[in-house]
Amino acid sequence: MDRSRTPVNELAQTCAYSADAAEWAELLRRTAPLVALVVGRVARLWMSTAPPALVDDIAQEVFVKLCEQERRILREFEPRGEDSFLGLVRIVATSVANDYFRRAHSTKRGGKVVTSTLDSEALPALAGSDSSVVQKSVLYGQIDQKMRSAPETISERDRNLFWLYYLQGLTAEEIAELPGIGLTCKGVESALRRVTRWLRGELGPRQPAGNSGGTTPAAGLKRAKALEGKVSANPVNRV
Repeated sequence: MDRSRTPVNELAQTCAYSADAAEWAELLRRTAPLVALVVGRVARLWMSTAPPALVDDIAQEVFVKLCEQERRILREFEPRGEDSFLGLVRIVATSVANDYFRRAHSTKRGGKVVTSTLDSEALPALAGSDSSVVQKSVLYGQIDQKMRSAPETISERDRNLFWLYYLQGLTAEEIAELPGIGLTCKGVESALRRVTRWLRGELGPRQPAGNSGGTTPAAGLKRAKALEGKVSANPVNRV
């Protein structure tokens, strides 16, 4: 069997219940470059240079995450389009990498280490409390793709700010202190408000009639006003 021709979605579903070395080797070959790319980009948000050895170590943590709880993430994965598994991998890699650097950042500051995992409610207004990790990951991927589709409006920096705040739980003050951000705390807050308003305008009106729940971007962003209020009203983020 030529596994190199197997669609990545199908390969991921096979590996969810298989210990076949050849199948796993092919899945790693397909996903490892993406994981390394995502981890490297996240690393550059947190530090001026990212040593290759460190990127490799974090990438290993990503694959450990995929295999946790008897490969639960793989078992719960449901394709939502061609190569949609790669979108899930991107979200997992981003979360794991940010968790790694946030732990290190909190330790240096002498503060409490708070880890925001994929199972947390870091985006309560965008995903229902009954959403599975995969449903949330699909939702986050859809929102991320929407922001990526408008680079002239939402810069890569602002997209990263959005996820650092709403997915990883960093305060605006903590984000402003990261190398390469180039914004004050108030500048971060302003960027977050701008991105949230744009997402609400882009996705909110598309909600189907009678659909008051679920994990679609429109359903979640119907309540984006609460997110915007969190930015402007949360006293933790003020200086």
